[in-house]
Amino acid sequence: MGMRKTAFTPLLLLGCLGAAGCDGPPALPPALPSSAPVYIKVVNLEQVNVANDLVVPAYSAASDRQGSWGVLKVDALEHGAVVSPNTEIGGGGGIFFADDGPGGSSGQITAIFYGIQNTSATASTGGTIDFFWHAPSATYITAACASGVTCAPDEPTVTLFTAGTFLARVQLASGIDPGDPLTFTKRDALPAAGGISHSASFANVDITVAGPWTGALDGDWFTTSFGTRDIRLTTVSMSQATWSASPAGTVGLHGNDPIRFFTR
Repeated sequence: MGMRKTAFTPLLLLGCLGAAGCDGPPALPPALPSSAPVYIKVVNLEQVNVANDLVVPAYSAASDRQGSWGVLKVDALEHGAVVSPNTEIGGGGGIFFADDGPGGSSGQITAIFYGIQNTSATASTGGTIDFFWHAPSATYITAACASGVTCAPDEPTVTLFTAGTFLARVQLASGIDPGDPLTFTKRDALPAAGGISHSASFANVDITVAGPWTGALDGDWFTTSFGTRDIRLTTVSMSQATWSASPAGTVGLHGNDPIRFFTR
């Protein structure tokens, strides 16, 4: 958003790193005093409407009409590696949380994103992501749901993805377009059937809405033309017919993202 955050004392994150019988969310490594890069693999479902005429069903925080919204599920949390200082983080450093499927002991991490306003077919401003933890044996999102086969852009899907314990809220922010402080997300194109699109953005953790992950996400590691940012997101998406519902002009997408940050 370009606004600087006030001071915040990081929480010591509790969790069991997926150990059987533990109901807490996985900790983001490491705890203080040092910091570390983290690479998150997620899958997501999204609706995009260039006319900003979408309504998110049954989620009170997203009450206004918007140009994009969706849900995501975390497949894995990895120890990351710095590819370029203050610019890029890669994966491959070892997985410390993995979604092990129905009947597993790891639990799940999900999110809903909303409030994105399209300024053109390839650019948007605004946007919020709320993350949630689902303990083992609690509400469970299957691979078929996360791919859009069994879960539609409706109230039951929103309820399923947001039924867990709140972890953190992040706000998309400027920086992806160094010449435009109002562009928060850039996309190369909306894909036709069978096509692929790419989008990218930065984000800052919202420290006014505290959760178990809030402090660790507040890393200020990425440098942009408009200040430091906590998180970098990149999405590769394909068209998803089951999410291409009304109103007219709505395009459904199924994608996968790396989300990168440096813990504080």
